Amino acid sequence: MAFTDLSSAQLERLVQLIKEKETLQVRLEKVDQALKTLDEGSAALDSKAGKARRRVRDRRRRVGLKDALLKTLEAAGKAGLTVKELAEKLGAKPSSVSVWFYTTGKKIKGIKKVGKAKYAYLAGR
Repeated sequence: MAFTDLSSAQLERLVQLIKEKETLQVRLEKVDQALKTLDEGSAALDSKAGKARRRVRDRRRRVGLKDALLKTLEAAGKAGLTVKELAEKLGAKPSSVSVWFYTTGKKIKGIKKVGKAKYAYLAGR
């Protein structure tokens, strides 16, 4: 078969098939590499297992955030602290701290908003 004898539609189909073949070859190389990695004994983590571990770690981090926030706010007294100050002291993102106040924080008795983005914890007062 000579390329000069092909119609434009046949040439387009030939180009499509060649692109598809190249894509499949790349996928096959990735599979071969994964098999080689497994054969060598250093298996890569399954992506779903990695995500599940991340979710558990994130949950633990949020629980720690509550305790740390309450202790820091209690130490600050009636004056309280801003979200930005709290985030800096705890090494957390200001957005995480802010969201915490609007979700979990509003359920805790003793937490009062004392200014713009400023909160105080008056637990025993």
